[in-house]
Amino acid sequence: MNRSDPTDLAHSFAYGIDAIGRGDYDRGVAMWEESLADDFSFKFTFYPGGPSMECPGPDCPIQEFDSRAKLRADFAQGEFQRQGYMATQHQMINVEERSRDGNHAEVFAYIQASHFLPDNAVDIFWGDYSITCVEQDGLWRVHREEIVGTSFIKFEGEAIS
Repeated sequence: MNRSDPTDLAHSFAYGIDAIGRGDYDRGVAMWEESLADDFSFKFTFYPGGPSMECPGPDCPIQEFDSRAKLRADFAQGEFQRQGYMATQHQMINVEERSRDGNHAEVFAYIQASHFLPDNAVDIFWGDYSITCVEQDGLWRVHREEIVGTSFIKFEGEAIS
């Protein structure tokens, strides 16, 4: 994954989470080990003004972890398993660098995420994705990630026999 530009990190998120969503946990972790800062943290808000979860933190469902990449991967994998998803597909749309000051940058994108269920239904999530990035040794890493859900719909497909 290219990390020479902070906007590349939004795509790193999508590739990593989809590897985990397909059951390839190790690949997702490996991608994120390269792109997350050692002090990485994230906040997930289910919808504007709704409940949120911050990790690491006292309300995070993952309290013990070996690395920040594994923390993020364990959180994603736990949610996918809890919901019964067979696979995921995350798309980062309108990715833009909103500001840069020296070795710090702010990146914003829209997320559209499809989460596939065994009964041929799809949970579709839309959200805002914001990251704070830091440049270290010429490569960019995510210091902080925030996702705020903006819309969600379940698409009920017909079961395939």
